[in-house]
Amino acid sequence: MLPPNMRVKAQHTALMLVVLMLASTAGCLSADNEDDGNNPITMNVHYDATSGVLTERIQDNTVLSQSGVDLAFDFARVSSKAGMMKTFSLDPGDDVDGANAITVNANEQAEIGYTYMTHGLFSVVLSATDENGNEAALTITVRIDKEIDWSQTNTENPDSMAISTVPDCVCEHPEKITIDSTVSNPQDLVPGTQVTVTWHLNDPDEEQQAFHTEQIGDGQEGQWPHSQYNVGSGAWSLDVTIDSGNDSISMSHLVNIMYEALETDPNPLEIETPAEEEDSV
Repeated sequence: MLPPNMRVKAQHTALMLVVLMLASTAGCLSADNEDDGNNPITMNVHYDATSGVLTERIQDNTVLSQSGVDLAFDFARVSSKAGMMKTFSLDPGDDVDGANAITVNANEQAEIGYTYMTHGLFSVVLSATDENGNEAALTITVRIDKEIDWSQTNTENPDSMAISTVPDCVCEHPEKITIDSTVSNPQDLVPGTQVTVTWHLNDPDEEQQAFHTEQIGDGQEGQWPHSQYNVGSGAWSLDVTIDSGNDSISMSHLVNIMYEALETDPNPLEIETPAEEEDSV
């Protein structure tokens, strides 16, 4: 049996050996965990915007113009530790089978642009491959609202304005519809009469969800601003009826179909500028 002082030294030495072994093992486990599933591709993609508004202008039931939302994604700083980059891809998420996906040769092009012509909250997949077959992907959310500028002039039988709130994706329905409508009673050479009109906002089941009535004098106009929440998905309509008076009217509806702001934050490329030299004293 070892003397007490020898037993203490032996225990101390054994304890130190255990600590060293655990530290060494912990380091190895940490490195192994980092290597497991570690993709060599770094998806450093830059984009200045992830939302926008489509615009459509309709006059007397004729579509005069339509404009989409242009978004661009810069893959120039995507890199791989396993080799050169081979392809960059963008799936805009506005179809059901990826038919609108775009793939480019990484040696020829680093930026992919896309024009959205439909509204919704889209799941956009940005992906890349390197020359050794490694793949990486990044998914972001893009929000596209829609604004419709609808008008009809000099009519005694106002047409119904169709408002489709069906998103063009498998995603959440719009958060709200906003309406900024103006009805005018034009003044002719011969003095006219006062008219009473009522706005009607109807849901897809043709049930009235909101209305507003106003008397409009000759040469005057009436307005109805309204925000409708819980709109769901379907074919809504905005109607104006002439309740009294025999004058013709003109209508201008500015309608916005808006989604909840769930889009991914933009990731713009930050360009460093040289620090200004201090003025010498």
